[in-house]
Amino acid sequence: MIGSGTLYDGLYKLNLDNLYVETLMTLHHNVGTKRSLVDERFAYLWHKRLGHISKERMQRLVKNEILLDLDFTDLNVCVDCIKGKQTKHTKKGATRSTQLLEIIHTDIYGLFDVNSFNKEKYFITFIDDFSRYGHVYLLHEKFELVNALEVYINEVERQLDKKVKIVRSDRGGEYYGRYDESGQHPGPFAKFLEKRGICAQYTMPGTPQQNGVSERRNRTLMDMVRIVC
Repeated sequence: MIGSGTLYDGLYKLNLDNLYVETLMTLHHNVGTKRSLVDERFAYLWHKRLGHISKERMQRLVKNEILLDLDFTDLNVCVDCIKGKQTKHTKKGATRSTQLLEIIHTDIYGLFDVNSFNKEKYFITFIDDFSRYGHVYLLHEKFELVNALEVYINEVERQLDKKVKIVRSDRGGEYYGRYDESGQHPGPFAKFLEKRGICAQYTMPGTPQQNGVSERRNRTLMDMVRIVC
């Protein structure tokens, strides 16, 4: 036995035996690597774990004693951050919302290339345009997104005492429905928004940058779950 894990708030915290940690560090040093993969004080590791937040925000977390004292010497250039910025497109006239729940961005991601606890294959995000606060729901199938939407709207409207006004998504069939010679045939998602009096905004086909808030959040989330701790 080399270690044990404790389930805490939905995550397993791995407790490694000191001898095993020392062995890992020795082996890692022998192959010419200067740093140990299990060192919790490296800022670059926490930069990735926390979704590529800025150095300044990490320093505030350290100052507020939320994080340990970190070694920032290894936090230089993050390739993933550079790639993320290169995908941005300049949008003339784009403005942020002026209040909570005015615009909600949503997107669905899947199929996973990583395993989830309950074998879910997709996740859907809902992001408030004003605060950029996001909710994530795991789904086994795409048709479950309507249930996730209903749970999300009921929660945020009750907690904030406001109403969702606009939901912005791409033009995927799970959102838009389908369109043929006779016109649009709304799917369950579009019908739910119509029933609640919520305006549905769809991006143009082939323009993921128009739903950039959700697209970038999806990449950030997947970068976080792919990290080898």
